[in-house]
Amino acid sequence: MLSIINSNNLIGIDSFLVKVETDISRGIPAFNVVGLPGAEVREARERVKSAIINSGYDFPNSRIVVNLSPADIKKEGSFLDLPISIGILRKYLNKDDSYLNECVFVGELSLDGHLRKVKGILSLVIGAKKENFKRIFIPYDNLRESNFIDGIEIIPVKTLKECINYFNENKKRPLIYKDLEVDNVKFNYTEDFKDVKGNYFTKRAAEICAAGNHNLMMVGPPGSGKTMIAKRIRTILPKLDKKEMIEISKIYSIAGLINEEYGIIRERPFRSPHHSTTKQSLVGGGFNSKPGEITLSHRGVLFLDEIAEFDRKILECLRQPMEDKYVNIARVRQNVKYPCNMLVIGAMNPCPCGLYLSKTQCRCQSFDIIRYRNKLSGPLLDRFDIFVEVTQIPFKKLNEQSHEETSSQIRVRVEKAREIQRQRFKNELISTNNEMSTSMIDKYCKLDNNTTNILNEIYNKHELSNRSYTKLIKIARTIADLEGKEDINSSHVLESYSFRKAYYTYFNSRLE
Repeated sequence: MLSIINSNNLIGIDSFLVKVETDISRGIPAFNVVGLPGAEVREARERVKSAIINSGYDFPNSRIVVNLSPADIKKEGSFLDLPISIGILRKYLNKDDSYLNECVFVGELSLDGHLRKVKGILSLVIGAKKENFKRIFIPYDNLRESNFIDGIEIIPVKTLKECINYFNENKKRPLIYKDLEVDNVKFNYTEDFKDVKGNYFTKRAAEICAAGNHNLMMVGPPGSGKTMIAKRIRTILPKLDKKEMIEISKIYSIAGLINEEYGIIRERPFRSPHHSTTKQSLVGGGFNSKPGEITLSHRGVLFLDEIAEFDRKILECLRQPMEDKYVNIARVRQNVKYPCNMLVIGAMNPCPCGLYLSKTQCRCQSFDIIRYRNKLSGPLLDRFDIFVEVTQIPFKKLNEQSHEETSSQIRVRVEKAREIQRQRFKNELISTNNEMSTSMIDKYCKLDNNTTNILNEIYNKHELSNRSYTKLIKIARTIADLEGKEDINSSHVLESYSFRKAYYTYFNSRLE
């Protein structure tokens, strides 16, 4: 007896169709799984056999061969337990093959026949929808994170027996679908920009980087407020739309980090890895090519506190992802591509003792400061858009009555600027100014003669790279959007230059 059951498996954050071909024939009793199965899939033989017997069905005392097609792609995870079981129990299903061809089955079985929650269900459901299947059977515990996908019938089952009975009882279940309430999402942030006193220049930089998705580097003495400001940047970022929510949730579903209460990611991620992190945990990879911190911060914030304390080789791995907005993890049999369109925030002390830019006497020698700042290479620094020196707050300012702007007030301006960019790039494949290519800069960043002359002076004075020059224009474009201006003028360029000046005075200067 030959049966073919549809299932899905994962490569990165995307799924691919797997045909589970089960052949039961005469011969010495055996149960073999072929088609490049991973360790979890090979172990499915014992789980499937025990689950079938403990669910009250007879396990065939025959030669069983299960082929996982396509045979040249490795199958990982425990998603294939349910389809293998359905293939073996095909004779118990009172449905013809045409009906089964419209179905997809995914799920891990326990030894007593119950279906357990699996990681990555969101990608599996979306993949089944793209393949034009009508229905997908999933573990009941995965329903909360997958019932936001419309266009496919999602059937949650608790046990193997319940799945078999669904086909035999001929009862129609109502379509389970819950629309994402994007507009009603309320932020639960405990941080707010009203807590940040003074440092108006740095807060202005934070607003610009949130409006245009520009990377930000903060340099300042310990305790000046760098971490405090960085943690509040996501509170001024715009709300996620439905597409972005699903996009982020796919990543977190694979990583097993979905919130059980909501079943989907509703807020922009904020990731802050420790400086002792490894290359695999930051960029992703390992034996199972899992997403790293840069992918988990997709559409959100990646904060690298004490960035100069990170291993230089690990930081250099960020150069390509920061520029291309994705990371390619190459393995012998496959390449995995993860998105990482994140806002990178770096914070560092100006020297080993941290007092070089403060009013207190610095204890470091010149070569100590040079060695410390050289931990960040020029090409890596060139990928940051905005540089600011964060200064210590005077006692009077620190203790006076606070009348600072709240995060919600700043977010209103940021959202207006983002909306301008969405309308501008509606026919492009980008959504923010930071993603503009050279041809887009020529198209959307018109400069008058006076502004061009100012840029020419800055370019020649500091011997800018092409990347630094384009970043200068992109920041000016964002400043103009925050003011609601159609064209970039000289004041926008000069303010943009002021947010690059710290790079020239600290990172690019010579110490005596």
